[in-house]
Amino acid sequence: MSATLYRAYRPKKFADVIGQEHIVTTLQNAIRADRIAHAYLFTGPRGTGKTTLARIFADAVNATRADGTPMPDDIRDRLAQGQSLDIIEIDAASHTGVDNIRSLRETVALAPSEARYKVYIIDEVHMLSTGAFNALLKTLEEPPAHVIFILATTDIHKVPATITSRCQRFDFARFPLNEIVRKLTIIAKKEKVKIAAEAVEMIALAADGGMRDAESLLAQVFALEDKHITVAEVGRILGTTDAQDLMAFVEAISKGATMDALGVVTRVAADGYNIETFTRAVIVHLRTMLYISVTADTHDDAMTNLLSVTHSDLTQLRAYTRHLTSAQIIFMIEECTTALTKSRATTIPQLPLEVAVVRICTHISSPPTAQQPPSTAPRQAATPQKTAATPRTATAPSKHTTLHSVPTTSHNTTQQQSLDATTFADAWHACITGLNTQHKTLAQLLTQCTACVADENTINITVPYAFHKDKITEHANRKIIETALCEHCERTLKITVSVGASTENTATSSELLSYATQLMGGTA
Repeated sequence: MSATLYRAYRPKKFADVIGQEHIVTTLQNAIRADRIAHAYLFTGPRGTGKTTLARIFADAVNATRADGTPMPDDIRDRLAQGQSLDIIEIDAASHTGVDNIRSLRETVALAPSEARYKVYIIDEVHMLSTGAFNALLKTLEEPPAHVIFILATTDIHKVPATITSRCQRFDFARFPLNEIVRKLTIIAKKEKVKIAAEAVEMIALAADGGMRDAESLLAQVFALEDKHITVAEVGRILGTTDAQDLMAFVEAISKGATMDALGVVTRVAADGYNIETFTRAVIVHLRTMLYISVTADTHDDAMTNLLSVTHSDLTQLRAYTRHLTSAQIIFMIEECTTALTKSRATTIPQLPLEVAVVRICTHISSPPTAQQPPSTAPRQAATPQKTAATPRTATAPSKHTTLHSVPTTSHNTTQQQSLDATTFADAWHACITGLNTQHKTLAQLLTQCTACVADENTINITVPYAFHKDKITEHANRKIIETALCEHCERTLKITVSVGASTENTATSSELLSYATQLMGGTA
């Protein structure tokens, strides 16, 4: 068995390359049309095939001579095996200085010794110094006709624009989960190693879209020399937990089952698994749930490729997401992210996660409820005698929708039936339910607010953040809410909006937008 699977199973020709079909097709067409550029820039995450494809391309452009006749087999063999003097690979990470590039400029002018083109493959080109980039720029501006440069980088932002503008750029994408699983399965069969399908998926997920990383992890697993490699064995090697424990934990916190979730954490810690790795896996699943909550109509195949999640996991996560709002999922992600940060600085690694479990389950298991006001004596008929007005009491805001009826003075009694807490509670919930069909985002926003009766014609909505106030007070949204309230309360109503005074709810709208954008994988 090969100790370095990624070298043994490295693609040798265009037909063997998977996952980068758009780049392969473009390069093949350029060779067929004899429209070969003098410089190419391959950029993308590590382990996505940049150097491999550069070697294949260097071999392909030298398959024929200038007159179109085939290159002799012995020369082709040397090119394919990397033994030709006309294919020069340079590691820019260890040759960062300007002197290295100056010596390259001196050899560029020399004609190829046996091939049609002299190909320079400069790996990790972003590591070059400023002086080296300047020296390389001159060569890229006026290269000899027999020279091709292929620059590869994992950090395109560090490559000067003057360099990128002189190259044909190709962006390599991370490999989809199903492609990694397919190749690892093929390798296992060729190596005559039996490994559980779930274990292969676990390796593919741990590789995070990098084929070389996946093959290296597979080689590490093969070192067990077991007759049948199980999920548990792979989990111990990778430091990850069993998929069932992970799903059980996510299900428990989604339902607000505190003891069930704490039980999973205790079991994971007792089995010797890495709590940080477990927490990261939980956050990945919660991220998938967040996508599900905002992209309900996305096809499963597109979702699995986008988020690197298996179909079975996606089906389970959809079920957990049904009774959760996007705001609740974001709260769960925030708590787990905080736990991940704190776990590195505590003597009990699982403690921050346990604290997060209690907070999440308390949050999830406390849905909006209608709070009845204290029982009072029946109203007395109005008399000429003046009565002292009962002062209006302030309602403390909370993170969930709570409904309060504020006592009013006797002289506020009108011929219209009083809007008490019970009546308003039913109307408010009916209002949110009605809005959920056509204005789902607005309905979910209202579930995080506090609504109370200010007077017979005014409803006060207390929101946790200024961001919510901005959204509700938009003209269109205000009209939608007021129209719905008027319909369900059977009277003309206006709304006022105020921000809660809790110090934990002081985030600005820009901060919330930045945080939400980061959660969705974008940039603020």
